[in-house]
Amino acid sequence: MIERACLSLLKVVKFRQSYFKLTRDMPQRSFERRTFLKLMSTGIGAGMISIPRFSLAQTPPPTNLRYQEFQLGKPEWILHEDGTFDIFAGSVRLSNCRPSIGGQSIFVRNTFMGDSPKGKRIIYEVDGGFVMLDLRTHSNTISIGAEISGMKNAPHWFNPLGEGRISGATHFFKQGFGTGGQSGIFEFRKPSKRKSLDFPGEEAWSYDSYMMSGLIAPNGDTLSIGAYEQTDFVQRSAVYNRPRRTGLNDSDFGREDIFFESGFATENLILKDEFIKMPDMYVYYGNQPFGTMQNLAWSISEQNQARRDTTTNYFWTPYQDFRNSFNYKYLLDQLKILDETEPAIPLRTVHIGQGYCVPGDWLENNDSWPKNMENVAREIFKRRYRAGIYVAPFVVHEKSRIFRNHPRWILKDNNDDPIVMDRDAEGNLYALDATHDDVKKYISKVFKSFHEIGFTYYEIDRLDWGLQSSLDYQKAKKGKSSVQSLRAIMDAIRVAVGPGSFITANHTPYSPVLGYVDAVRIEHDQSWKWDREITGRIIEESFNTQYFNNVFWQNDPDVVFLRNYKNDFTPVEQKSLALWVAFTGGAVGTSDNFKLMDNEMLQLWRFLEPSTRPQSALLPFWGNNVINKVAVRRYRKVKAWSVLVLNDTDDVVNESYLLSDLIGEKEAWVFVWEPGFSLGLGKPSRISVTLGSHESKLYFISETKENPALDLNISGNDFVEEQLP
Repeated sequence: MIERACLSLLKVVKFRQSYFKLTRDMPQRSFERRTFLKLMSTGIGAGMISIPRFSLAQTPPPTNLRYQEFQLGKPEWILHEDGTFDIFAGSVRLSNCRPSIGGQSIFVRNTFMGDSPKGKRIIYEVDGGFVMLDLRTHSNTISIGAEISGMKNAPHWFNPLGEGRISGATHFFKQGFGTGGQSGIFEFRKPSKRKSLDFPGEEAWSYDSYMMSGLIAPNGDTLSIGAYEQTDFVQRSAVYNRPRRTGLNDSDFGREDIFFESGFATENLILKDEFIKMPDMYVYYGNQPFGTMQNLAWSISEQNQARRDTTTNYFWTPYQDFRNSFNYKYLLDQLKILDETEPAIPLRTVHIGQGYCVPGDWLENNDSWPKNMENVAREIFKRRYRAGIYVAPFVVHEKSRIFRNHPRWILKDNNDDPIVMDRDAEGNLYALDATHDDVKKYISKVFKSFHEIGFTYYEIDRLDWGLQSSLDYQKAKKGKSSVQSLRAIMDAIRVAVGPGSFITANHTPYSPVLGYVDAVRIEHDQSWKWDREITGRIIEESFNTQYFNNVFWQNDPDVVFLRNYKNDFTPVEQKSLALWVAFTGGAVGTSDNFKLMDNEMLQLWRFLEPSTRPQSALLPFWGNNVINKVAVRRYRKVKAWSVLVLNDTDDVVNESYLLSDLIGEKEAWVFVWEPGFSLGLGKPSRISVTLGSHESKLYFISETKENPALDLNISGNDFVEEQLP
């Protein structure tokens, strides 16, 4: 015991010596003790940067305000003598922030403060080591850097920003972890007078957000926070409350504080040289929530070299029609239909879905397909479509050769038992261990083989099974985080298929696939009818993640239904859903048999064709008190805009919108717009619309008095056959 105490003391002495050597040139005042030490970063509050409305993909007005230009401001911080700090972003403030480990504030023995490059440095001496924060100032933002030293293992969760008390904000933006969300702007919950015999009166709550988070004031001021680097750790923020009740029988509300924390899953990793540096977290401030979130998203996109410039995906996939029964004969039938349709249907990708093999044995086709998939790829590619195929790289079925022949590859729990991840009609499904070298080689071989025989499009499914924390699973190799292990597999896949191939990720965490994939499914599979819990969530998630559509990747909200079989959507609902999916500017797909599609729906499908270059719709009322979903697109080529209004509720909605809030102009020529048809409404300053449940209305708004051309489609292009060479 005495020996351990001496070693610990020696560590502290050595660190103090190195620290004072490092900081001996710092101004002496950095270490003066005062009741309150205020160190404000230079240049903070010097004004806001005005950004033109249409220079961003979306620039909505702040809550309860009319149209105004988006402005990006500069946040500020204040450092206190005790090592806590405050962050300001306009009306939003985080007070008394401090690092926390596992949700609890660190126990500090000593605190040292001084200057550092571009800001201030705080060093906390804790039990067994040190935590260092760097508060830095940049041109449009501030950042928080963090290092841990003197510890053999990292904690499970480490928050450089912990226990910050929120003031000035009434809403928060929550970003979901991956496919399925839930994302959106939510109001902080208020205490209620509800009483129950089953639990006490206090109503405690906590909501997690991943990669990016936001705090929003009533006037629109927004603080957004996130790390640029997403290559090593899961980043998670949380808002939570600490409710109090007073009086007899807990009858009165006491003070209820709301707090914020943000940090990383460090998974108890063994620290090399007892040291780890965390990614810097950046704080943005703007006068509107969408523009603020999107500016941070662009910076994250740049840092991770996001693949945002690939051709917009316009695809056909069999899954929502055939499920797992699709076979080679059906494929040839669909290709023949495409051959015989005049004019040609402007698809860019034809995709082979799941069901061609036992999951895990991806290179061993069943009897419904040719032995060599090269013939399949050739049949698609010779028609000038991308040839696509489905692979779930971490999934293995209990009846697969891989499961039988390679038991060491299977992910196990801490009792060394294989983990059943799911079941299908034929048996159990298991996951491969992402850290096993032979697993990585096998996955690389699968994708390299498909690429060599001609497939250039890949739907990669169940990537969430590859995000495997060391705390929950027994892994072949230790020393890497779950994000690092998954990204190593993604890197091998991208190398195998080449930079020109298109990858859509499904059932995936978001941050680990940044820079590797071209599109991401943002929600689970669409239903065959308008279901509030399925269709409603797809529209909500599409709306709430539009800020990173064509910034991180193309958002893929699943296929649209234009068919009259295996479908309980009404024609109005089919049209509304199809228009919304295409209008937002992400991937557009269908599973429908074009031969069975009537002429009106076939015309609508052609109308949905996206432009080759990704284009995102504007959401002018994102974060505002508007019931309908409203989206705007700019057509510079024809000097016009289009506006889509969608009522995704179960009630009739009557709303009115100023043109200045939609397009930034007080008046313009307005037309009701349908595929191949338009009706002029004159030159109003306001659009009023009454929509039934799940109904939509599309408008064409022009600087001139000209109707939209009959062959103009929703992306603003003439109907042309844009196919890959």
